[in-house]
Amino acid sequence: MPIVHVTAVTRQNKVEKGFYECPVYTTSARGGTIVFTAWLQMESEDTDPHKWILAGVALLMSPE
Repeated sequence: MPIVHVTAVTRQNKVEKGFYECPVYTTSARGGTIVFTAWLQMESEDTDPHKWILAGVALLMSPE
């Protein structure tokens, strides 16, 4: 399992440019198993988040 660095940020200081709003699910079934949304930093601020949306990128918390 890769190392994930998690940092809490207040809503006032949240930056949306250059981040992908990634859904986090408990199982690969997705649907109603969404837990929260993680904001993942992309390669640069110019990267288009639609690339990751169209690819169906999500984080799974199950060992599947």
